[in-house]
Amino acid sequence: MSLAEANKNLKWDTRMTETKINSGELKKEEMQKHLEQLPDLAHNVEKFTIDGKSSSTEESH
Repeated sequence: MSLAEANKNLKWDTRMTETKINSGELKKEEMQKHLEQLPDLAHNVEKFTIDGKSSSTEESH
């Protein structure tokens, strides 16, 4: 994989977006539009406490 291809694959990498916005490679509006198009996956979240135990009401096996 070339460096250009690898960089293209990282366009939406959250670790890179601030740098890309600051350098002008990515516009804030483009980023906002991308974020608005992402599906809401909040129902897939598993909450846990700091001790690592699940805080859900379901029993663990």
